[in-house]
Amino acid sequence: MQRPVFFFDVNEWQNHYNGFNRSSIPEEIAEKEAANYYVWEEYAKTTPFVVFDDIGVRQATEGFRSDLHSVINYRVTNRLPAVYTSNVHIDDLNEVYDDRLADRIKDECVLIEFKGDSKRGLN
Repeated sequence: MQRPVFFFDVNEWQNHYNGFNRSSIPEEIAEKEAANYYVWEEYAKTTPFVVFDDIGVRQATEGFRSDLHSVINYRVTNRLPAVYTSNVHIDDLNEVYDDRLADRIKDECVLIEFKGDSKRGLN
């Protein structure tokens, strides 16, 4: 059964990537991280509607940027809708990724900006 929506935590996906791309990671952990990474990649590409959460949370390696670009490009090419959330302004995404990926995201977005203080940690 195909899921209609995938909440794609990009930060967590990057953790999976790091979990199999560092030399100090034990093989049994790296294999599990790689498996999770590629399952999430497939979901992010093919699920009818995806929310990319925390798209600009931290710097990324060239390999990770390439994979993320592949996912976003697949969705754009196949006209699949997506929502991107980020604490990084869309004009500053090129500082986290690169111009190519940042432009690909910008080209497909209508910006809805939320202003206010952080509510994290409040009960």
